[in-house]
Amino acid sequence: MTLIKSTPVRGQDMSVRVRRPGDRRSMSRSATRALDVLELFGTMRRPLKAVEIARALEIHSSTANQLLKTMVDSAHLVFTARNKTYLPSPRLAAFAAWIDETYGTSGRLSELVGDVQKRTGMVATVSTPNDLYMQLLDIATPQGREAERGLQVSVFGSAVGSAYLTTLEEQELRRLVTRARIPGSKVQAIVDEVAGIRVRGYAYGALEGSAYWSIAMPLPMQGADIPVVLGLAGPVEEVRSRLMELGGIMVAAIERWIGPSTDD
Repeated sequence: MTLIKSTPVRGQDMSVRVRRPGDRRSMSRSATRALDVLELFGTMRRPLKAVEIARALEIHSSTANQLLKTMVDSAHLVFTARNKTYLPSPRLAAFAAWIDETYGTSGRLSELVGDVQKRTGMVATVSTPNDLYMQLLDIATPQGREAERGLQVSVFGSAVGSAYLTTLEEQELRRLVTRARIPGSKVQAIVDEVAGIRVRGYAYGALEGSAYWSIAMPLPMQGADIPVVLGLAGPVEEVRSRLMELGGIMVAAIERWIGPSTDD
């Protein structure tokens, strides 16, 4: 786990904890790879051969073949011998429909982050709360930069976390502050700052010691019980000098791919 100082929300002076997927020893590699396979099908939206899957996931062909055979045996995938291709099984249809119903986006989150990344040239992310952390669901990076899905940063002290906090009622916000063991003397300052972010429409700030600044705003996920936050990160001076412009790009992209907030 990495500890970084952050100053995206005034009144907060705390270390931002960063968790990377590889830091969690309990993670099952096989389970993660199986989910990566299903995510790949969602991205490609067509039957795939084993060699395509192995290449896309950067795993050895023998490992891919063994994994795919297991997923066929469990009826999560179907195999067409004539074309030697794999496809998700109808067994997953109810799961896919439930995901679509839960988030109400018809898979548009990837399109959203891709759109924002292309229009800004910066790193775009979508993240969701996981206890006291914000976990990256998807990420689009400039060419040549490695994406790190599954990365987690603490809610308090991060721009994406501050944006999430604006979706909470004050009672729930105070409860979360207590769980994070933040000194009582700082609670009201956090509550007041979150109220200000809610009025402004987005959170912003820089990780101390980092060359990047972030902007973040909650998505209007109609019908969803899970808050989702859109984030944008780029060089400090560039983001600070273009704050209003970049915020406008994010809002316009949200309206294109997700729709306006139900509060409008």
